[in-house]
Amino acid sequence: MSKEATMILSELKVGEVGKIINLNDIEPVMRKKLLNLGFLPKAKIELLRVAPMGDPIAIRCANSSIALRKSIAQKIIVER
Repeated sequence: MSKEATMILSELKVGEVGKIINLNDIEPVMRKKLLNLGFLPKAKIELLRVAPMGDPIAIRCANSSIALRKSIAQKIIVER
């Protein structure tokens, strides 16, 4: 039985889909906003685009498409 690869959200490639495992060390206000948008554990998340300079990145999760700073995306653990 193989274990799924865990990584940070910002390591996904454009078009890849993952499943949220944990929202690590995100400040409480931002964490609450993300949870309200559907960024819940086990939710499917897709990397839509990366800005030309690499920041921000566009994410789709639970019918919400948002732009996240790379610094926030680095605190979200996903499983491929």
